[in-house]
Amino acid sequence: MKTPLIFDIKRGSIDDGDGIRTVIFFKGCPLNCSWCHNPESKKCETEYFHGCKNAEPKLIGKEYTLKELLSVIKEDSTFYSVSGGGVTFSGGEPTLFMEYIGKLAKLLYKNGISCALETCGYFEFDAFKELLLPYLDCILYDIKLMDSAEHIKYTGMDNGIILGNLLRLSVEENIKIIPRTPLIPNITDTNENLNRILCMLSELKLEDKYVKLKYNDAGLKKKEMLGL
Repeated sequence: MKTPLIFDIKRGSIDDGDGIRTVIFFKGCPLNCSWCHNPESKKCETEYFHGCKNAEPKLIGKEYTLKELLSVIKEDSTFYSVSGGGVTFSGGEPTLFMEYIGKLAKLLYKNGISCALETCGYFEFDAFKELLLPYLDCILYDIKLMDSAEHIKYTGMDNGIILGNLLRLSVEENIKIIPRTPLIPNITDTNENLNRILCMLSELKLEDKYVKLKYNDAGLKKKEMLGL
């Protein structure tokens, strides 16, 4: 089993699913979105932020055993219980590490802690269904661009697998799906793109759960600190 690197653990989040949540950010992503606000999440290996406080480079990426991570998560169990919250796996792209996260999600499930997943949708469906899906209560699913050529231009990958996985999840599986689009100026926020997304979501009966995310430009400063 491959042990992933985690570059952040955000406690007390109210923006990544229902209730109060602990968000685990995994390092590594199959996409290379030009606007990514977490550019430190793209590579699977450790990196350094430069120009931090006291001019010391900051290491990005740390391994946790399942036991260590479970211990951190359980510290906020009371908040999950009273708010209907839980844990959200984010990134990067957490489905790169389905075996590890699946084992963690199973442990959380046994401890009565809800699990959600934020994903770009680029994953192998059958493995996802076997290893992760049984322990998830919600999937926050990003849909960036409907046009395949535009998707390749701005993310480096075709969107066929992404749209196909969304179709299968919505039709074949009984799971809460929250489709989301980051509103990137003149790229994803065009009327044509948003209308095509809404049309698809309407056919899948997901339009009432659709969320449009405000553009986050934090990635610009982070790129400088990474030397990109």
